[in-house]
Amino acid sequence: MMQNLIIKIFFIVFVTQISAQENALHQKINKDMYENFSKAFETLDYKIFASIHSKEMIRISGNGGEIKNAKLYLEGYQKRWSDSSRKPAPIDFRLLERVTSDSLASDRGIYRVTYTNDQNETKYSYGKFHVILKLEDGNWKIVMDYDSDENKTINKTSYDAAFSLSEYKKYWKHK
Repeated sequence: MMQNLIIKIFFIVFVTQISAQENALHQKINKDMYENFSKAFETLDYKIFASIHSKEMIRISGNGGEIKNAKLYLEGYQKRWSDSSRKPAPIDFRLLERVTSDSLASDRGIYRVTYTNDQNETKYSYGKFHVILKLEDGNWKIVMDYDSDENKTINKTSYDAAFSLSEYKKYWKHK
């Protein structure tokens, strides 16, 4: 009887420990990548944006049909965001899938960028993305970033169907 109780307590502690570690992993990825990405777009902060990209990063634009290295890709944002007339365009992310190892993560999802035009009207742009993240010096950084609007088929319905970043148990694929 006592032995069964000890086994049950050990099992509960073990499961709780594993769940806490999983939660911490996803919170760290989401903070390092998505919170900082969104903050950079909201504040047009090039330094934050550059800090979430690995120096070896590759950027692929499905719509634009081009591949850029980190230097060229980041220089484009530095130039774009240095324009004082540029308005912030907040970006939000939802995920379809995450696959992780100890030092790599693959995230596929849908993003929504919010624009406000000169008539103060709000417009949205949607796209599907796939990023590969690598743990570098304790922070998750983008090593590959691909996006496309899939011939304008990605929309509000696609965005709403994806999962909130906080719902990792719904999008995380693991053994």
